[in-house]
Amino acid sequence: MLLVSGCLLVLGGTAVGSEEGARTIRIWDGCDPETFNETIGPGTCLPGDHPTETFALFIEELTLDHVAGAWRFGSTKYTLPDGRSTVLNNRGGETHTFTRVAKFGGGFVPFLNDLSGTPVPAPECLQPPSDSSIFVPGENSVPGPTAGSSAMPAGVSRYQCCIHPWMRTTVVVKNGTNLSHHE
Repeated sequence: MLLVSGCLLVLGGTAVGSEEGARTIRIWDGCDPETFNETIGPGTCLPGDHPTETFALFIEELTLDHVAGAWRFGSTKYTLPDGRSTVLNNRGGETHTFTRVAKFGGGFVPFLNDLSGTPVPAPECLQPPSDSSIFVPGENSVPGPTAGSSAMPAGVSRYQCCIHPWMRTTVVVKNGTNLSHHE
């Protein structure tokens, strides 16, 4: 469960397999389940792949640097051919969003916005979940947008996590299919 702008969302933990030809967009964090769950509430943090950062260290890092380095997307930029499907693979323990925004900004957690130096939320982060604002529970994979769709249109799009607004990436969708898998 997650409280979002006064609404309680119940997030199912359905994992999806790797679609044939789909591009995986990885999502990471390093939350320590014991200290995060004790501070925020039970179920906030699952073990994930690297559950090593205590809540106190997380807050200290945000206070000093305006980012928590373990909380990130797998790349700061992805290039995809039109028509390529995506899978959002959360390797961390916390829920994250993959939200298309016109301009990077804060998310819907004012405390984290302040610590990250982004006090003004991106307007898209204040909207309900949609095909361009996808919640990805900890330790889960979910289908992402298809390149060339309205949720990931041709050209350059910005995506951020609306919970942890320093988590940002750019996706470039190009016409054609002769792009390298690693672009």
